[in-house]
Amino acid sequence: MNQKRFAVVLVVLFIVIAPISYVMYSYHNFNNVISPKPPRASTQYVIIYTPSAQFYALTAEQYQKLIEQGTAPPAGSKIFNITVDSYITGSPEVDLNMTIRGFYEYFTIVIGDPSVENCKDNPQLYLGDCKYRTLTVSEISGVVSNIFTTNYYIKGLEMGYDNVTAKQYAFNQTWLRYRKTYLNFWTKIDIGRGKIGNPDHLVVLLIGPAEGATENRIFTPRKGVLVIEGVTDETLRAEVVFIENLIGFSWPEKRNTTE
Repeated sequence: MNQKRFAVVLVVLFIVIAPISYVMYSYHNFNNVISPKPPRASTQYVIIYTPSAQFYALTAEQYQKLIEQGTAPPAGSKIFNITVDSYITGSPEVDLNMTIRGFYEYFTIVIGDPSVENCKDNPQLYLGDCKYRTLTVSEISGVVSNIFTTNYYIKGLEMGYDNVTAKQYAFNQTWLRYRKTYLNFWTKIDIGRGKIGNPDHLVVLLIGPAEGATENRIFTPRKGVLVIEGVTDETLRAEVVFIENLIGFSWPEKRNTTE
């Protein structure tokens, strides 16, 4: 093979192999996002869901003291043990507040494995609980949308809009910049390479039984990425309500969040 032909072959190989290598690297890096190295700090919480449809969140220490004092949750309550990890500041609570309340250009809710779509017509094909996955998606979408709208409302006021115009501006911007997607091959690549899940584009990733969850935890492995993992869909639901409690989120209007 002469040098000219050899050079052409090298160029062709580079054109073909380089993009494939980049795609595979990004796909592999997704695993580093959802399974990062040990956190800088962790806080253990206990969430109590009572038969009267109320959620209560306590640290593991607070819960243990109550038990030692002879105060037990109401009979029939459900208990969820949750870990909140910190990879950014060393404070799990600060990480969570900074991530979910930050100002972003866009946000994406990754509602789960493509099998979640079966909840529409064939729930029996979904590995999990369609009722709680639907509630989880609705709840976290509402929380993030409301925070996003508030941020853009403030921006509208700073731009000189009056109250009514600023509200309309915030509403329009929220729905222009919001999307939902499934955790498919290309979504994993987008997260792995940082196209979504960065300082300008918040991504909220739900990891439940259908996605291979192994523990109950909430963490932000890097700025712009929020991972909510639960071994059951009911746990995911409880974790989202817990996030509202932890960041001091309140709905603009009275709303029942304990269905």
